[in-house]
Amino acid sequence: MTELLLIRHGLPLAGVYDPGLSPEGTAQAERLAAWLAHEDIDALYASPFRRARETAAPLERRTGLTATVLDDLREWDTDVSQPYTPPEQINADDPRSVALAEGRYEDFVPDLDWEAFRARAVRGMDTMLAAHPGRRIAAVCHGGITNTYLATVLGLPRMFWFHPGYTSVSRVRRLPGGRIVLHSVNETAHLVAEHAAA
Repeated sequence: MTELLLIRHGLPLAGVYDPGLSPEGTAQAERLAAWLAHEDIDALYASPFRRARETAAPLERRTGLTATVLDDLREWDTDVSQPYTPPEQINADDPRSVALAEGRYEDFVPDLDWEAFRARAVRGMDTMLAAHPGRRIAAVCHGGITNTYLATVLGLPRMFWFHPGYTSVSRVRRLPGGRIVLHSVNETAHLVAEHAAA
């Protein structure tokens, strides 16, 4: 069996291009790494975006692995003409914020080429699963990529269907026959467990 952990990056800075992690996001990444330290991770991947690479850094230190940057793990926000703002920090009267609050995730990114995005998400996951059969893989990526891939695994019509927490872990497993099954969604115990930072 092959296990793939899809990890959303930590809370990024707002108002900058390709932001790194905020102080809170850095703390989240450290707690994540402590939580996963005993998971026997065999391979580590990250999106090329800075917020994902910085989230992977504590895992690199604890596991001794070097994260492979995989372009297919990048998020949909490839337009660099605007500074990045985390979705949770968008003004409440912004139509995108209203769409998120109402669960209309597709309306948050209305111009996205959904089928191309889905194809890229699936291609990225297939690449990692094929490269490490029978192993445990951690991939630090983004909420949209995680949403889209899990929706595809579940056969859901909507590609954005839940809101992953920062540094949350969602797991899929590829069984010996090749079938991929969802094992967990949005694990965030490391953010509240007292011993996570030890």
